[in-house]
Amino acid sequence: MLLVYFGSQSTWALTMLGLILLLGAILAIQAHRSRAQGGNEELPGMTGEVTQASDSRGRAWAQIRGEAWQVHADQPLALGQSVRVRSVRGLILEVEPIPEPESSGGDPS
Repeated sequence: MLLVYFGSQSTWALTMLGLILLLGAILAIQAHRSRAQGGNEELPGMTGEVTQASDSRGRAWAQIRGEAWQVHADQPLALGQSVRVRSVRGLILEVEPIPEPESSGGDPS
């Protein structure tokens, strides 16, 4: 019936169109089933660096994953301090300072 309506010359075009649509449907199903590759659910556990020291409310700004985030910590944060994300609360990240490694250089007294 399709051959009568479209003609025999367009049969290959309809076949190719059907294959393209089938491939698109397969790719869409795979993309829908795959796990999210990014987003805020990846942030807990990531580390960053404080770019603006904390204020009186404990809020500061930090560079995490290449983005500037407003962060909150229980203790004051200094400029350049390393922090680790504990949780995400809206657009504010709860962080904890990462302890600096003790330097073994200097006097061995």
